[in-house]
Amino acid sequence: MGRERIRILDGGMGTTLESSGHSVSSDLWGSELLHTHPEVIQGIHRGYVEAGADLVESCTYQLTPSNLSSYLASTTCNTSEECDRQSKELLRTSVNLVSSSLDSTNASQGVVFSCGPYGSTLKPGAEYSGIYPPPFGPNSTIPGEKVKVNYFPLTEEGRALEEEAINHLTQFHLDRLLSLIPSGDGQEVWRKIEWIGFETIPLLYEIKAIRRCMAELNRILREKYEIDQQKAGEEGEDRWYIKKFWISSPFPDARHPQLSSNNQPITVESLLQTLLDPEEGAIPHGVGINCTNPSYLPALTDQFTQAIKPKIRKMDSPPRFVLYPDGGQVYDVNTRTWSNPPDGPANAVDWAKGVLTVVKELEEDRDDEGRYTWDGVIVGGCCKTSFGEIRALKRGLDGLYV
Repeated sequence: MGRERIRILDGGMGTTLESSGHSVSSDLWGSELLHTHPEVIQGIHRGYVEAGADLVESCTYQLTPSNLSSYLASTTCNTSEECDRQSKELLRTSVNLVSSSLDSTNASQGVVFSCGPYGSTLKPGAEYSGIYPPPFGPNSTIPGEKVKVNYFPLTEEGRALEEEAINHLTQFHLDRLLSLIPSGDGQEVWRKIEWIGFETIPLLYEIKAIRRCMAELNRILREKYEIDQQKAGEEGEDRWYIKKFWISSPFPDARHPQLSSNNQPITVESLLQTLLDPEEGAIPHGVGINCTNPSYLPALTDQFTQAIKPKIRKMDSPPRFVLYPDGGQVYDVNTRTWSNPPDGPANAVDWAKGVLTVVKELEEDRDDEGRYTWDGVIVGGCCKTSFGEIRALKRGLDGLYV
């Protein structure tokens, strides 16, 4: 196990803002501070860097050009064109705030552009249920009941509706990313991004949409920058515009939100098939778990490890495992409040010890020839984790390599 194979991600943004006294009750969950008080956002980024984070996420989880434009229309801009321009500027500002918080001499530090699911823009949020309204989801219920489901019928019409939903979700994710790329030859902001983190993704068909989105984005970028691949390779600039990305999912109650047609949660095997099927679009460089109670991690990560072993034999390189659980509290999407279960972590050090036990197991898993199952680990925290958890994670991780 090598320390260089493990990178530390930051912790929660919205809940850290809240604990610092800032309101997160708006539809943007406090991300409007990018517009009103960017220094507050930058202060949190710097706090995570000081705590030991290698990778820091932008404050953009819920943000889209559309909801930003709506917010700006009620505050500073007068025309739709001006709102659109300002919304794109704010998304680019989010990247600059992270970049300027990093140590430019530390090659292990990098910017992650955070992309939440479509469900993060709904009210109440649907990251844990995956119940999206048409055309982004099915208009289906359990037969004989009024309970909505998040899967499409296994009929010709159902398959057509799912394909329509995938197309809408592809465009949803693509629009946000294209906002970072200005017209003309502007490259500055896009160059600053190391990873794109698609996080808390609750649906298989949204995963397909994200992979199509990244394939289309890469095509657009290749055409835009018109780089001669052979010449660029000689100059060390080959494919600089192609960004690494990960896709992670939540596991409320230790189960993936996506239900199958028999109304049962999908297996990790099915999830990995959708994540890594070479026919479904761009293949993510990282897969894993976020916004999940840390007590579920040992069993879940073992399921991932066992399920990927048959697949990596057919891959040039395995993906990295991305792991950033929540602080162990329970969230109510309707009241937007958290509660502490009796068996949750006692403190930041206790939380970090549990997470590091899982990281060690992930890193120690190899085949008979000594090859790693995973191409490294990215580990951090999600909601209700903050500077203390990341600091404890850094100290604990460094302690493993003394």
